[in-house]
Amino acid sequence: MRGRTLAVVVGVALVLVVVVVIVQRLGSPPTVVPDPGQPALPLVASTTTGVQSSIVLPMGHLDDPLNTFWQLFLRPTGRSSWVLRTPPGVASNGGLVVAAPPTGALTAGFLTSASLTFSPLARTATGGISWSSGQLPAALVGAPDGLAAAPDGSLLGLVSGAGQTVLSSTGSLSSWDPMVSTTALARRPTGCRVTAITAVAFDATGEPLVGASCHSGGRLGLLSGDRSSSGDHGSASWVGVGPSLATAAGPVGQSSVVRLEPTTGGDAGLASEGPGSGTSLVAFWGQGAPTRWTVSSRQPVPSSWRLAATAVGGGGGQEVTALLASGRRRQLATIGGPGGSWLTLPTPPPGTGAVAAVGPETDAFVVSGSKLTVWTLGAGSARWTRSSTITVPVPYGSSS
Repeated sequence: MRGRTLAVVVGVALVLVVVVVIVQRLGSPPTVVPDPGQPALPLVASTTTGVQSSIVLPMGHLDDPLNTFWQLFLRPTGRSSWVLRTPPGVASNGGLVVAAPPTGALTAGFLTSASLTFSPLARTATGGISWSSGQLPAALVGAPDGLAAAPDGSLLGLVSGAGQTVLSSTGSLSSWDPMVSTTALARRPTGCRVTAITAVAFDATGEPLVGASCHSGGRLGLLSGDRSSSGDHGSASWVGVGPSLATAAGPVGQSSVVRLEPTTGGDAGLASEGPGSGTSLVAFWGQGAPTRWTVSSRQPVPSSWRLAATAVGGGGGQEVTALLASGRRRQLATIGGPGGSWLTLPTPPPGTGAVAAVGPETDAFVVSGSKLTVWTLGAGSARWTRSSTITVPVPYGSSS
């Protein structure tokens, strides 16, 4: 009997090994494991400002976390090509987030991986040619807008722990103070039952703004604070400023802010609604009181599809673009700004994993190991053209 039990155990173990090998060979897109209560937000994201466009995306062996390395590419305004500008000296297996203000220095933050328990930071005012370094005392949350920078150098960082906590800095990359937590905001009567903080930003007046997931309440999860807020004791200064998401069928239940970016015309962002009777995307623009925000029409996410990547900027500076994926299929939806309508762009090239809006153009990014191919769709065009191929020196084996 004992021998039979041992044989069964060995057999099950062999089956598990075979399954793991099959999964590794088939490959799957890299995922960032969120905190409990943190919605799954696509870390692949791009931002276009008046200064430059930036995008972060994974490269390498995407079925092997130790050989997947997130890369940062920049494209200065007026230039036609993307340039690799990943900050040196830190393994980027866990992921990257970027704070790209309309003016001022760009700041990049590394998500934790392996034994790394805090998030290194790097800042550049030279388009990635040179970097200064620092660190957050905790791990950045895996959200595309988990880091924010103001033109004057002030910073916000969204870190994990017991829920999520927003840290603030007056400019130093290594000196941080707690500002507010998910727990504190959940106790505030903000018109949004906060379940997670999902994004941080500065508004046009320089005051902090957070995006959140709401379990109920019927309002978009946008909360405004002030720089004097300090820890949970300063939570009383945070007020809900998100507009109503009510529809003809009544108030919306669950919603999550996915992107939140400052632009020259105010803040722009993207939120998801659902699940309920179905998931949909909503773009939004503005700042301040609820009456000063504009919300777009709903863009349904088809059943079995998911939001794979996002882009903010381009066009008139307030364009919002969503890349949807289902297996090998891809779909691009974009909206130019307040008062606009969602448009479905021509199907992007096979394997597209990221997208950026640069002026009137849209760029699609296809990764194959260490090779990145960029495809461009011109304004009004129905056809994608290959614009460049970049080979990246991926440091395979360096994280094992």
